Amino acid sequence: MDLSKHIDHVADDSRRFLEVATERLNTSIDHLAPWTVADLARHLGEVYAFVTANVCAATTEVSHPGSEGQPPAATELLTWLAERRDALVVALQAADPQSAIWTFAGVRDVAWWSRRMASETVVHRFDVEQAADTATAIDGDLAADGVDEYVEVGLRFSSSRPNRSYPEATLHLHRTDGPGEWMFTRGSTEHEVVVTREHAKGDAAVRGSASDLLLWVWGRPVDNVEIFGDHAVAAAWQAIAP
Repeated sequence: MDLSKHIDHVADDSRRFLEVATERLNTSIDHLAPWTVADLARHLGEVYAFVTANVCAATTEVSHPGSEGQPPAATELLTWLAERRDALVVALQAADPQSAIWTFAGVRDVAWWSRRMASETVVHRFDVEQAADTATAIDGDLAADGVDEYVEVGLRFSSSRPNRSYPEATLHLHRTDGPGEWMFTRGSTEHEVVVTREHAKGDAAVRGSASDLLLWVWGRPVDNVEIFGDHAVAAAWQAIAP
């Protein structure tokens, strides 16, 4: 996927988030219990503010936002989120995508954050749509790229569970609406993982569209995937999602 499209997806999917969230701030998100839509809006705004601070700082040391990163009262929450989104988009567009900056996965470039924010935003767009019973499929190219991004980031880095153990049995993901296969294997220790893009037989296999596979690896509720082999193995790999 063309990395330049990530910023466009951040803008488009956050706009949809805001549309759905309007008048629904008190709606519960069952699969993120006990969070409500308001809780998710606060989280997304805080993430946007944090990333904006680091992109604008343009250093390899962590930076933190000022008062703009503090969520306001509920009556102003969505306006604040829209402002944080606008600031993030402007910062990402203005920065050199190859510039080295701090990330929670070590020193990477600005493009890494653009991709991370595209995945973050589209998954949370699904979350709020699911709460409103209006869930729509994720763009196939973005979703397939999102699975790759999950393999590189979400599967390996988590502030809440930094020393995760990976299942000993193997998992194969197979995309049904375009090219895309991933083989998950434990590395030389239980804390290492190897993922290859290949057609292979795993102890468990999950088949589905790129949209459903992305949501599945992030532990979201999806009904349209097919699971073959050992369902417990598939569940163990899915449970690794941060």
